[in-house]
Amino acid sequence: MKEKLIDMFQLQEDLNKKINDNWRQIRSKEDFARATWIECAELVDSLPWKWWKKQKPDMENVQIEVVDIWHFVMSYILLDYENPVEAVGSEPVSLFIKGLNEDFRELNIKGEYINHYLGETDSYKRIIFLAERVAEGFLKQSLNEGVFFFGLLVKNTISFNQLYLLYIGKNVLNHIRQEKGYNSGDYKKVINGMEDNQYLFELIKNVKDRKDLEEKIRQAFETIHS
Repeated sequence: MKEKLIDMFQLQEDLNKKINDNWRQIRSKEDFARATWIECAELVDSLPWKWWKKQKPDMENVQIEVVDIWHFVMSYILLDYENPVEAVGSEPVSLFIKGLNEDFRELNIKGEYINHYLGETDSYKRIIFLAERVAEGFLKQSLNEGVFFFGLLVKNTISFNQLYLLYIGKNVLNHIRQEKGYNSGDYKKVINGMEDNQYLFELIKNVKDRKDLEEKIRQAFETIHS
């Protein structure tokens, strides 16, 4: 797990530098906190919470949103740790791992939140509750609380290995977006009637090995944008 965490933090550092080499001087914790809670809201909107209309759960999009949240969580942490190895050894990441393992020992988190989580039997309501706690943590800029509940959110929506593979794929996509004019508005985001996120998800379903993941994604997107 540690090697995969270091890999993801390094890739996130590289992507942030590609967007702007001086990203630490330009971006603030408020920026990444805002991006995190907005992505949490998008995740919640993929689940049936609207009592006034019929909704179908979209768990594939929930998983995509979890990966998007992870980008901003890592960026928030990296503001305090320029070395990705140090970031992975930090207290926030240890609390993320605690969440992944449902380890409730020695936590400075409201007991009623833990009790609510443990007592919720509806899986969709549990996911919504966790997304809201992640959003709350980052709105308060309580990083440790936010990342612990994010670990629980990952556990309840996607395995760590799936998170890793989807993150790698999305990282490749984000580089392609930058290279193909995402900032200028020239990038084509809808592909064969699907957003590029969904198209990526379909590609990754058929890729099990990180080694050939980037090559297959780049081949597919080069064909589309040629």
